[in-house]
Amino acid sequence: MSNPFNPNQHMDFYNQQQHPRNYQQQPNMGQHSMEQQVLSAVNPIINHGMREAQHLGYPHALREAVAIAYLMGQGQDFQSAWQMVESWWRPQTPTQPGTFY
Repeated sequence: MSNPFNPNQHMDFYNQQQHPRNYQQQPNMGQHSMEQQVLSAVNPIINHGMREAQHLGYPHALREAVAIAYLMGQGQDFQSAWQMVESWWRPQTPTQPGTFY
């Protein structure tokens, strides 16, 4: 089964819609640096979400990816945020409350 979501296709569309040709030819270096910083920071989240979507579906994957991004926005690194979010879906022991969905 092929993946219906091609992230490169959507980035190409985004770049065509958001950046006029003169911006692509002569980018504002400060803005370009910020763009690269943000895109680099979210890449692990995107990759995680795409892997999760293949196995658990898009609603679950999106929920996890957004939760990880939120925690990273609160100052956690990716690994810590990922581990925390994953713990919410792990089976709970009988003494703990039920799983969060």
